[in-house]
Amino acid sequence: MHQTTLLLRQVHPSFVQANKISSQVFSITSQVFRPTPKDQNQLSVYNSNKYTPQESHAHFTAIDTSYKSHGVVAVSVQECDMEGLKCEENNIPFDGHSFIDFNMLSGSQIEKKAKKLRNYAMERGWLYEQSGEN
Repeated sequence: MHQTTLLLRQVHPSFVQANKISSQVFSITSQVFRPTPKDQNQLSVYNSNKYTPQESHAHFTAIDTSYKSHGVVAVSVQECDMEGLKCEENNIPFDGHSFIDFNMLSGSQIEKKAKKLRNYAMERGWLYEQSGEN
């Protein structure tokens, strides 16, 4: 992966909040970039060198019918580096699977980094949004 490689993140519909003040229709919560216990502090993302945002969405929602995604946002490898977060492509469980490593951070540090990543992603905007219900 290169510094400009985008790390594509699926956004669960529950992480999207209507924004009534801004002209922006939707914003995402920092939970999009906060690893859950099942992630073992390694947040799953798609490598944009192997998937377009739309392809990653189609792949993700086809893995299991219970997997929901409102759309796709991204941060770059460079943005992760600026936040001191290591990114790695491990190709497990599929080619192009990568992760952002939050290991070695405390809970409060993870929250701060997740907010920074969310801000980078929202500056970039939605790379893909599914129309209609998911």
